[in-house]
Amino acid sequence: MNKEQRKSQVYFCPTPIGNLEDITLRTLRILEEVDVILCEDTRHSIPLLNHYEIKKPLISYHKYNEQARVDEILERLEQGETIAVISDAGMPGVSDPGEVLIGKLIEKEISYEVLPGPSAHVVATVAANIPEGRYTFWGFLPQKAGEREKILKQWENSPLPMAFYEAPHRMEKTIASIEKILGKRNLVLARELTKLYEGIVFTNTEDFLKSPEDFTLKGEFVLLLMPKEAGEETVDIQKELQKKLDEGMKMSQAVKAVAKEQNLPKNAVYKESLEME
Repeated sequence: MNKEQRKSQVYFCPTPIGNLEDITLRTLRILEEVDVILCEDTRHSIPLLNHYEIKKPLISYHKYNEQARVDEILERLEQGETIAVISDAGMPGVSDPGEVLIGKLIEKEISYEVLPGPSAHVVATVAANIPEGRYTFWGFLPQKAGEREKILKQWENSPLPMAFYEAPHRMEKTIASIEKILGKRNLVLARELTKLYEGIVFTNTEDFLKSPEDFTLKGEFVLLLMPKEAGEETVDIQKELQKKLDEGMKMSQAVKAVAKEQNLPKNAVYKESLEME
């Protein structure tokens, strides 16, 4: 495609999270066609681009200069240039730079495209066999314990697994916060996905904290936090049922509503309802 035939446009291009082969043909074509590539760390991106013999001007675009780069990017677009945005690994805008630029492109009504591709939390949840692919993704938890535990408290009764990224040196503190706020929970530790030393470990907070030295805490992690299991609930079922009855529900409706809202087996809620009659 000739430059004259292309629209002035921005392309958000996912890059491999580990294995260099995990990149689409479309992404490679776009990277070869654009005028300039914005990358989180030019030193990190060069090996990938060299591997595919892609020679383009590189501009650093990371969380510390993301806002400052916007005007320069808009000026380049006005001059008719096309731009690709990549991060060190995975999907730009997902715990990586991209959100600020996309917001500005929407505001200015400038066309852009997001290409599909690798994302570590998606790979991790499939590998962990999360039912029906339903989960909540957070990104990185705050480093300060108080802020981290405030967020964890919000997930206390969530019926869905939570997926977030974590650095190996913070893993023990994060899991300690999970047990402190949420009690014993099942975990999945997915490390170095698609790389040589990839590992998927199924454990729980208690076993991990008992002997963290038994776990290989190196590389990049996706940490999956599982919801409470049946029988671990501390919900006052009868109290919740009474609230529904006070709202005008019939007992059968209340049983169904409480079971759904509290992620409880319906028969367990029904058993409690019999004791209220």
